[in-house]
Amino acid sequence: MDIIPDSIEIISNFIKSRVKDANADGVVLGLSGGLDSAVTLSLAVSTLGSENVNGLIMPFSETESIEMARNHADLLNVNTTNINISEIVSSYKESATFFSDKLSEGNLHSRIRMSLLYGYGFSSNKLVIGTSNKSELLIGYYTKWGDGGADFLPIGDLYKSQIFKLGELLNVPSDILTRKPTAELWPGQTDEEDLGFSYLELDKVLFELERFSSTSKITEKTGVSSKKVVKIKNLVRLSIHKRVFPPVCKIGLRTVGLDWRETIGTQ
Repeated sequence: MDIIPDSIEIISNFIKSRVKDANADGVVLGLSGGLDSAVTLSLAVSTLGSENVNGLIMPFSETESIEMARNHADLLNVNTTNINISEIVSSYKESATFFSDKLSEGNLHSRIRMSLLYGYGFSSNKLVIGTSNKSELLIGYYTKWGDGGADFLPIGDLYKSQIFKLGELLNVPSDILTRKPTAELWPGQTDEEDLGFSYLELDKVLFELERFSSTSKITEKTGVSSKKVVKIKNLVRLSIHKRVFPPVCKIGLRTVGLDWRETIGTQ
């Protein structure tokens, strides 16, 4: 899936305007060793300069991704802070029994990391730059109030297949580009195995859904089975709550999130 030729320029202008409008001193982001965070880091550095970008590396356990994230940051002259979250996770689990299964604990990891990012951002007057892509935003493949929590999303309108191409243009290290996408929620976990379809299949379906194509037409055009198409459509529908402002019960004349219209950067 191609990207439009001036995507990098558009994203750079977006980053500049968000930082300027907030009167911030730069950005901070979580570095996972994955493609999305690597591409976002490269975009932030090329736009703002390495001195205005900080990265937090927040492992639960030592994995190869930690070294990959650190090496990439060093290559771009970005200062990083390493915070092992294992003791924080343990304190939560000792205090409550809500985090006993794998998925619940994985969500906890993500929310702890976002808390640390916002703590760093507040203390340094930096915005938290998010790393979610369009594919994952549309199917809700992220943690609400975790990695889904950010001040802005520069690559949020690019499908995962496009992020790979953007990574090549930005000279992201090959070990990151070729690695199977994983949130490292547990040992051996991969995104595509969890989802039950490849990112290429997902992006083909989402691209057609964006154009209001029917299930039968999508299957005919992409070769993706109708069963997978229906599954993807259901994921989009069931994750709406992750993509909208928390619904407010309407009582007044203009209601936040409904008809009190606001757009950042236009006032």
